Amino acid sequence: MAIAYISEKGPTRADNQDAVGAFYNQSGEALVIVADGVASNPGSKQASQIVVETLGSAWQKKNMTDPESVKDWLVHQATLANRAILLAGQKNPHINNMATTVVLAACLPGQILVANAGDSRAYLLRGKSAELLTFDHTLRNEIKRESGQIYDESLPEANSLTRYLGVNQKVDLEWTTFVPKKDDWLYLTSDGLAKVLSIDDQVKLIQPGRHRPGNEPPLGSVLDLTERIRALMKAANARQAPDNITALLVTNLTNPNQQMAAKAYANVRQEKEDTDQAMPQRTGRQD
Repeated sequence: MAIAYISEKGPTRADNQDAVGAFYNQSGEALVIVADGVASNPGSKQASQIVVETLGSAWQKKNMTDPESVKDWLVHQATLANRAILLAGQKNPHINNMATTVVLAACLPGQILVANAGDSRAYLLRGKSAELLTFDHTLRNEIKRESGQIYDESLPEANSLTRYLGVNQKVDLEWTTFVPKKDDWLYLTSDGLAKVLSIDDQVKLIQPGRHRPGNEPPLGSVLDLTERIRALMKAANARQAPDNITALLVTNLTNPNQQMAAKAYANVRQEKEDTDQAMPQRTGRQD
């Protein structure tokens, strides 16, 4: 597996309120995260950093590969990160409304878990196509999903976020999973790139699975991915991106180590099921 990412403030913003990271747990499984501080809320740069650092540092101490356990754990850690954001705001009234989006992916043996709150996105790059794995939690999209009605563009706040971390106690991540195939790439990004480059434009610049002209590093390596992301950054900057720009790529999602771990995990689960079935069933109460 290879992971690379770049985050820049862009040509028009004074600072970078995005945060990004990649972390491995004790089982060797990767967790990748992109968080985008809500620019209209002071202090949101700190909020995005809290999310990435809280989840990342905790993940490095864990030893887990079971998808359900990982999902429950990540929900709990997101709640802790949210509490840390709220606590930081209580200590400093000037930033008590700081908030951040988040998109993350846990790369487990044979399965990728993806979660988001807000409008930072995850894509599955398969061949020349990009499949959106996340839902943009904006007022426009939520109304369309709930009622099937198109949001009236004359109404204000069409792009206001309906989910994020910070401001309130509720943490509501939306989840999806997929089973990776050979040559699949995973792509995470904040919304800054989408403001100046369509996803088709982004895929053309990334060129997943193909050697880029003049690109010397091995296909899918960290250096190779870095060059592709730099091409994205260059294009976004040339178009005067009005927001921070962050991109993260993951390749070799079905590497041999993951396949071996998935097989071992399946064997352990089967042995446990066989043992449970062989044990005598108890009924009633014992004191």
